[in-house]
Amino acid sequence: MFENLMGIIANEDPTNLLRIISKEISEQLYKKINKHNLIFIYEPAREVLRLMGSSVDCDKLRGFKIYMAETEDLHDSIFQKKKTVYPLKEDEKIGCLKEESLIYIYPIYANDTFLGAVGLFEDDYNLEEINSNFSTYAVLMNLVMEALSIEELREKVTLLENLTEVIEDILDREKLIKKIVSEIHNFLHAQVSAFWEYDEESEKLVLKYVEGIHDENILKHELNLYGSYEGETLFGSSEKIVIGRRFYNNKEKAFEIDYRSSMYSKIVSDGKSLGVIAIYNREKNYGYRPYKHFDNLDLTFLTDACKRAGVAINRIYLYEKLQTEVQKLKKFKKSNEQLINLQKTQLEKTNALHKISQAIKSTYDINNAIKIMLLGLTSGRGLKFNRALYLERDKIRGFLIPKLWIGPADDENIGEAWNQANQKALKYGDLVQFLREEALNMPNTNKLTESVSNKVLAYKGHPILERVVSKRQIVNVTSNVFKIKYDELEDIYDIIKTEEFLIFPLAGRAETKGIIVVDNKFNKEPITDIDSEILKLFMDSIGLAMETIENYNELRNKTKSLEEQKNLMDYYRRFKDNILQNLAVGIVVVDRQSKIIEWNEKAESFFSKPRENIIGNSINLMSSTFGEDILNTIDTIMESEESLKYTNYKLKIGDQTKIFDIQFSLLRNREVGYVEGVILGFDDVTEIYYLQQEMEKREKLAAIGEMTSRIAHEIRNPLTVIGGFLNRMYKKMDDPIAVEKYTGIIDDEISRLEIIVSEILEYSRGQKLPEFEEIDLNKLIEDVLIMYEDFIKQKNITLEKAKNVDNIYVNVDRNRIKQVLINLLKNAIEVVTNEGRIEIKSGIDEKHRAFFQIKNNGAQIPEENQEKLFMPFFTTKTHGTGLGLPICKKIIEDEHKGNLYLVKSDEDGTIFRFELPLDS
Repeated sequence: MFENLMGIIANEDPTNLLRIISKEISEQLYKKINKHNLIFIYEPAREVLRLMGSSVDCDKLRGFKIYMAETEDLHDSIFQKKKTVYPLKEDEKIGCLKEESLIYIYPIYANDTFLGAVGLFEDDYNLEEINSNFSTYAVLMNLVMEALSIEELREKVTLLENLTEVIEDILDREKLIKKIVSEIHNFLHAQVSAFWEYDEESEKLVLKYVEGIHDENILKHELNLYGSYEGETLFGSSEKIVIGRRFYNNKEKAFEIDYRSSMYSKIVSDGKSLGVIAIYNREKNYGYRPYKHFDNLDLTFLTDACKRAGVAINRIYLYEKLQTEVQKLKKFKKSNEQLINLQKTQLEKTNALHKISQAIKSTYDINNAIKIMLLGLTSGRGLKFNRALYLERDKIRGFLIPKLWIGPADDENIGEAWNQANQKALKYGDLVQFLREEALNMPNTNKLTESVSNKVLAYKGHPILERVVSKRQIVNVTSNVFKIKYDELEDIYDIIKTEEFLIFPLAGRAETKGIIVVDNKFNKEPITDIDSEILKLFMDSIGLAMETIENYNELRNKTKSLEEQKNLMDYYRRFKDNILQNLAVGIVVVDRQSKIIEWNEKAESFFSKPRENIIGNSINLMSSTFGEDILNTIDTIMESEESLKYTNYKLKIGDQTKIFDIQFSLLRNREVGYVEGVILGFDDVTEIYYLQQEMEKREKLAAIGEMTSRIAHEIRNPLTVIGGFLNRMYKKMDDPIAVEKYTGIIDDEISRLEIIVSEILEYSRGQKLPEFEEIDLNKLIEDVLIMYEDFIKQKNITLEKAKNVDNIYVNVDRNRIKQVLINLLKNAIEVVTNEGRIEIKSGIDEKHRAFFQIKNNGAQIPEENQEKLFMPFFTTKTHGTGLGLPICKKIIEDEHKGNLYLVKSDEDGTIFRFELPLDS
């Protein structure tokens, strides 16, 4: 059974293959299920089920089809892979279907691709049974349909082969164009194909040849250059494809047809536009592509065909010219024999050009392509130049850098070397094979290349080279031109050491890649205009081929780079995961839906919860451990988008209480600026916390001991004085004057003792809750200044005041802040000399805090004393207790959560400053 099917596939004409194989499958299915059946093939472009095979022997069924788009239920059932029923319309009941009224449709799929359907006249089978019986046939049908699609591409390749034969066989320009139009029409399956020839005299396009349309349907035999796609192609882009009826509404039309899609490509020969080949509408019922219009692949084939036509016409032109010369040579054979040989050589070069282009297109290595190119230019079977030098363009520096130079390095044994090279080339049956294999074996450098390895040519501003690079022109330098323009050509001569040469660019669509210099230094053959024309074709085709190679390599490198980046990203992801899992801090990440999306190993250890049981669950699962405060803080962080840290936070975990520093950070997507969640970092500081508690206790005990010692020292001095003068007073009780004197001294010391005890009590008392009220700090400063106005005047002190706002409202204990202001002002007055200077500043700083700053120009505080200023009992005054500044610091920092500090003390002056929060 399958041998028969495979035999059909192997031997049948592809154009009839699908219908015959469908017929054979239908008959074999009939033998298998003993039911008459219809085999339909799906045409997606029109959503049609076309009958291709039937076990019913009836010729009238040919062309029967079911339009799925007209039956919505049928369409939906088929694409839902369901069996459905199709009622035959009256006009469809033809021939052998006359007795039938219903067809049961079973859709057939291959790898989820809808191929077609099996139609039965009885509802005896379910879809599974049909699929079971048809599965192998479905695979065969799928292979056949794919083979037919490939056949369409193969036909286009055949078109190019046929065009090559046409170009090689036909030497008449008119016949050639007509044959090419016919070949294109047939192989691209066009409705209409035409060649519009450009008439320079009338400046119009004239219909020269047309295929596929009757004369009565030709509306115009001439088209204006403007207002038609044909004219736009001639003087615009070299090729064009137009799809869709609406694009033709405002365009001049030559044929009475329904314009659905069309392609246009001009024929250029010898730099001259000869006309346009236009292809209109693809045949409706050809092939199995999912659309009916032409595509870019069709345009590529059309464009290539037109280019080949241009080359062929130029070849015909050369050939015709050669024929003319041959006629002349018959009369002047002896005198013009050299000219005949020259023409033959140029014709060979024209044929060789195509071979060189083929060889370059066979490689994807840019260096290998350059070698093929230079070999083709210098080979005896190629373009036969003595030497060819390729210089690569450095766009950044504006240089042309020699890369490879092929040819003899000197004139010794040149004849023998060329003979050996020609003998070697003849071993290859084809020039393409010779160029490919020789290029692979060729070294990347040679004696000639090494001779110019350290030289460059600057092309920017160069009168010759800039023309070649920027304007893509060919420059042919003869000995006469060289002598006239020696100054301009001296740097080039310094490299190639010959006066006759030709320079042409190697350019793609976008830019010039480099230049090529060819010469005939050794055989002294002149480089003719025909050589220039051949090289024009050469540089166009080779430049595009080289650009294609570069694009391919760039794509390959980008693909490799993307793979490397992916591997690097995988590495970084694993690296990041390793870091995350090995952190000594527990990391918990919560998204905006309160789901836990990360839970590292340390978090597992802290909270005894495995990662796999936590990830994806709500954070509320940990409410018994974290408590409401942490859960509420997460919500607050989401809303405020501000980070937060809890220090020494206690968590009850099982039977233990652990102390954590908890850092709440934002999980921000920096690319879109969106907060995706919150990161919680749990740092177990339990041991450190209890160690700190122990250290604080010890520090307090040490401080108490030190204070006790200082208090004893401070109190002992007045007590010693009191005791000494009491002894003196007992000895002089009968001397009233002495007793009165000693009593006064004792009274002074007792007063001093009271002051010391009061300040000690002030400093050592527990923190008292301040009596807060809102005051104007500037007003309080003025009140204190009034109190010390007389003292300031007595010492003739210069007082300067500055404030950056008029009113500074702060919520403070008025009396306590006033005490600080008095102490700082009193210290400043005492330390300055007569006619000294005091500067007072107040205001609100950039951190939104109220501040007071006092500066005096009194004696500088020694550096070794600056750190001791706020230590209890440290003083430089004769009668001071050393508790004034410590008490001020306690008031500002402990009671009002502010800061009091020495800003500086140097030759410029001493500055004290305190700051208070505005929201105290």
